[in-house]
This record gives sequence, structure tokens and C-alpha cells, in this order.
Amino acid sequence: MKRIVLTLAALSIAIAMLPPGSVAAQSSILSATVHPPAGEAGARFDFFASGFQSGERIDIWANTPDGRAIPVRPDSDLQRRIARDGRAAWSWTAPRDAQPGTWSLVARGQRSGTVCVGVFTILPPPAPATPAVNVHPATGRPGARFVFFAAGFAPDEPIGFFLTTPEGEETPVTVEQPRIFNGRVDWAWTTSDNAAPGVWRFRVVGGNSRVEQIMTWTIERAAPSTGVVPGNGRAGTLFRFFAEGLQGSEGVIFWVNRPDGRAEAVTPERVGVNNGRVDWSWMAPRDAPPGQWSIVVRGVSSGIERVVLFEIR
Repeated sequence: MKRIVLTLAALSIAIAMLPPGSVAAQSSILSATVHPPAGEAGARFDFFASGFQSGERIDIWANTPDGRAIPVRPDSDLQRRIARDGRAAWSWTAPRDAQPGTWSLVARGQRSGTVCVGVFTILPPPAPATPAVNVHPATGRPGARFVFFAAGFAPDEPIGFFLTTPEGEETPVTVEQPRIFNGRVDWAWTTSDNAAPGVWRFRVVGGNSRVEQIMTWTIERAAPSTGVVPGNGRAGTLFRFFAEGLQGSEGVIFWVNRPDGRAEAVTPERVGVNNGRVDWSWMAPRDAPPGQWSIVVRGVSSGIERVVLFEIR
């Protein structure tokens, strides 16, 4: 019954949009078969009809869901020519931005004035697929906390968690705050401060359904750290520094950058280099000007530099 109502409505629209006094206003109106009857924007629709005059050409336009009439071209201009037996077959590919709703495509014979209407539906675009798994953030440093979810399991079934390191070693683990509801599990995982950089993986397995979900995330290499105690002090203060990220026990050199922009080589009080970490102390001169200072340590072999900021009041 709905199909009949739509077709009658489309025929009424087609007649209303014909030019006043046209021959077709008194001519027969035919229904075209449309395949498929519904499709998304960008789909191709095929139309079949009979009852035109042999060999005549047809004009084609479309009526949009909001009532506009727009001219259209068939996929091939040869499809405008009617066969000897009065049958017509043409196709039309809807634009990618075609408005969703009920459309009608109208063909009119140029000699006979016969009008043929095909009714079809442009479907709205599908909703974005809901991801079955996710992790946030996707990348973090050692010590970061990651939050996960995975779906597709049987409701409230037990879930097993298996963690794989960048080296490929998989271990069953107990995760933080697991919450299981309606086939979805949410949990958190905080990496250790010395977690290996690289791609990590969680494999999550349903205890009853045996459904598996896998997600990956990346731990970045930790940025080399530096430090100073105290962070600020008066001229004559002994400052103790450290810097990481150099190589082995290589030799190092030091200089300071003064508040006035000048760089001066300095000799620390004590220096220790071990496994890429440098610890040293330096006593600011009694006449050191106040302001923002920095001290630079440079690896002689590697050329790696680390800068530590401090203040003289």
C-alpha cells in the first residue's frame, strides 16, 4: 500500500512540473521499474519502461525529496533513444551528495509526450561503525597510565588479559579496575617507570565465548632527565647537578651560560660518569651576577649535550 501511495505522489509531482499546456499533460503516464529500489548516494539505478513511440528520444529529470526538479543525464546519451518496440532502458548514478529520501526520475517522450516515472529511495549514509577495541592514549612514556576497552564478548563472562612486551614475551596479568558489562570490558594499565620502549600488546580472551580482541599501543623512549639542587641560590652557592643520556663513561666537558649571554668554561668541584649519567657539583663565584644561568655538559666522544637551568639570586 505504501508503494502505491508513493508512486501516486510521484506521478502527481511529475505532472505538476510539466510545462503548462504540454502534450504530455493529456498523455498517458507510465511507471518504470527501478533496480535497486533503494540505495545510498553514489549508487547506480537502472530503469526499465515500455509504451513510448518507436525510435523517439526522451528527456529526463529528477524530482528531489524537497520538491525540486533537476535536470539529469543518463549514464550514456545513447540511452535516450527508444527501441523500435517502444521499450526504454536507462541508468543514472546518483551524486555522492544526493539528498536522502524518496526520489522520482521522470522520462518524457519528445514526440509522444508520454511520461514515465520511476520511484526510488536514496538511503542516509550508514552510521560510523563502533570500534570493538580502543586504547587511550595510543602513545605514552614509561610510567604512563593507559585506558582500554574491548567489546564483543558474551555478557558478564570472565575475561583473561595477556600482556605482550616489545620483545614478544606474553604474560597473563591482572589489570586495574576491570569493569565488565553487556559484553564490553573496560580496564586500565599503568606501565612501570622502566618499561621498554616499543609496541606493546594486550590480548583479551572471553572465558566462555573464547572471543579474542587484540589492541596495541606504543611506549616511547623516555626523555633523558636532568636536575639541580638547589634550583636557585646566591652567589657562592654550591650547586649539585646530574644529567642522563650520554654514553657509557665517556669524558665530559662543561661550560656555563651567564645571564648576559656570555659562555665561560668551568671546572666542576666533583664529577662522576657512570652508564651514561653524569653527576657533578659547581660553586658559583662570589661575584656571579644574579639572573637565569645554565650549565652545559658535553660528551667528548658522543657529542651529546645536556643543559641544566638554575638561578642565582
